Amino acid sequence: MKFLTLIIALALLAGCSYQQPKVSEVVVPQPALVSQPQKPINFQIVGFYPYWEQKKFPPCVAINDNINLLYHAFVSVDKNGNLVVPKNFDNKEIIDIAKNKNIKVILSVGGGNTSSYFSSVLNNPLLFQNFADQLVNFIQKNKYNGVDIDWEFPKNSNDSLNLNKFVQFLRQSLGNDYIISVDLPYANYTGRYFDIDFLKHFVNYFIVMTYDYAGAWSHISGYNAPLKSGFCNTHDIQKSIEYWLARGVDSKKIFLGIPFYGRAFNADEPCQEFNQSYAATYRNILSLLKNENYQYFWDFMTKTPYLVNKKDKIYYSFDDSSSINDKIRYAFQMNLGGIAIWEITQDIVDNHHLLLPEIVQTIKNNQLLN
Repeated sequence: MKFLTLIIALALLAGCSYQQPKVSEVVVPQPALVSQPQKPINFQIVGFYPYWEQKKFPPCVAINDNINLLYHAFVSVDKNGNLVVPKNFDNKEIIDIAKNKNIKVILSVGGGNTSSYFSSVLNNPLLFQNFADQLVNFIQKNKYNGVDIDWEFPKNSNDSLNLNKFVQFLRQSLGNDYIISVDLPYANYTGRYFDIDFLKHFVNYFIVMTYDYAGAWSHISGYNAPLKSGFCNTHDIQKSIEYWLARGVDSKKIFLGIPFYGRAFNADEPCQEFNQSYAATYRNILSLLKNENYQYFWDFMTKTPYLVNKKDKIYYSFDDSSSINDKIRYAFQMNLGGIAIWEITQDIVDNHHLLLPEIVQTIKNNQLLN
């Protein structure tokens, strides 16, 4: 009985010790106001800006606030080891506008049509030194934030060794505050002579050119930039990224190439024989959607849109916001460092980007999900 009385007493004391808090004393934490970032974070948007489009699409129109790195293309090298700067290669306005938008500007050297003298120049010690010195001086004098090497492509082990020496010299001359990137092809045939084990110690980023999987050089009308395997493509973006990861490239150093253009074939559907092909900007392809002779299709296997004109027998393989969104989601799945657009003027209509704003929103959505 005494034990039961003790329990009751303790219960009463415990009950008396509890007090209902006043409403005014309850502090409800308010969510902090987070300002929307101007550009995506931890995922880079690279935009190539070719000098030959500057007159038609001046920097004030072409350079978007959301770009992280702007690649000014292209300077090259001649057979005497001299840096070739095109006559209309105007960089002052680009540098000024980019600086105000907190965008770093990278000088891109080489290119698909202007890489022919890399091999002979870098193989000659005197020409090597002349070219490398001029390039470093041009970068520093014109206040670029780094250099991009677009050598298409080293063809033997000697080229590979000379590219290593060239990149190492640039890093030693420019220091660690400058960005160095190297453009890579999408497959082993043209990629085997890039010595990743050496280059990765000196290179900040590798741009994988995941486009031009089909064109005038192909046997059949294929896909310009297929994300996955389909009926008639032997290569695709997933295989390309897996290849370079297997070669030892850090995923965060990879920028996935995004084309703002497509390719036309004189065929009435994919996977057909043809004898003519040419490139077409997204802007021009978009105008064809208003033409009743063109039908829009979506390839579920390759994640690729295409247009077909049965009347005139024309087939366009291209990218739109849907296919690019799939590629960005894939880039996040693979923990890649960002995307690289070739090139940023090709989606401009009436002085406004059409694809770029949608890309930015897709990236932000994926960042929230991850």
